[in-house]
Amino acid sequence: MGLIIFVIIFYNLIAKTNPKLQEKTKNRLPFFITLFIVLQILSFLGGHLASILGTILGLGIVMSPFIFIGWVIKKITGSNNKKKSEEYQELKKENMGDIKLTESVPKRKKIVQKFNDKYSLSLTEAQIDRIVEASYSSYHWQREIYDMDKDYKFASQWMEQANSWLRAYIYAFPIMDISTDFRRQEQIVEDTFYAIFVDIDPKSCFSVEDCIEKINQKYMTRFDEKTFMDAYRFLQKHHHNFKLPGADRSMIKNQSEIDALAEKYQSFRSKKMKKAVDEEYSKVDDDIPVVVPEIVNPELAEAEDAASAAMPEDIESMIKGGNYSDEEILEYLKKMYGADDSSCEGEMM
Repeated sequence: MGLIIFVIIFYNLIAKTNPKLQEKTKNRLPFFITLFIVLQILSFLGGHLASILGTILGLGIVMSPFIFIGWVIKKITGSNNKKKSEEYQELKKENMGDIKLTESVPKRKKIVQKFNDKYSLSLTEAQIDRIVEASYSSYHWQREIYDMDKDYKFASQWMEQANSWLRAYIYAFPIMDISTDFRRQEQIVEDTFYAIFVDIDPKSCFSVEDCIEKINQKYMTRFDEKTFMDAYRFLQKHHHNFKLPGADRSMIKNQSEIDALAEKYQSFRSKKMKKAVDEEYSKVDDDIPVVVPEIVNPELAEAEDAASAAMPEDIESMIKGGNYSDEEILEYLKKMYGADDSSCEGEMM
């Protein structure tokens, strides 16, 4: 109580006329009031203060090991959390560093509208407003507007940037759901793609291109090979595995495989034909002679005919019989042996 009286007297007599002391006194007034309250409590407790302090000290001694263990655990987890927090902040800063997007709402909206008209994305005015609104709180939506502000020759170049699954969804579907929460947006896209792919019958399609054409006709979408495969891989990432036409078949990939298969077929065919010919020849009777025609010299054939007509025994009988002249016998010998006149005459002598 005396302290309060002292403060009041000091303030009225000295500090009130001195601006500097007055300012300091006002700033320290809460401290004086707190100190007064504490002193009043201590005076009220009186003799019980010592027993209370003793009890607290005893509990502190008993609980000190547990307090120490808790402090160590908190130190370790706090260090890890701080490290993670620093890494997250650095990563976020790095990601945000490459984005320099205007802060103006009308300019961001103009970027989306221009891109929407250029590639016919079918975004409504309300959906564009939602994207622009989300870009101020979501890095991902901010990145979408930032990438829309670039020049592309084809829409596929835009889709090769971040979040290709979202851009495939925005490009392919005439009616879309746009959420300011990016995680919910991912769930929307997953459900939409799933509803499309679960309806695909691989057996009813000749190829992936045929499958895409049927989907576009049925759902009024504009999938192409790029957007279709982006959606397919996005579903695979979320553990939805669908079969595409020809995915389980053994496809011929290049010309060398075709040549190898053709060579195997020709070899198999040749072996099969050879086996059939061998079986036909095996049916022929071995006792039947096979006549092989020969090309015979006409003069030699005439001589052989003469020789067959007059064998050496007949010539001997011709000579001994005396019915043939020497010239006739010599002619027979020439025809038989093809000798000239001088050799035949020597033999006759």
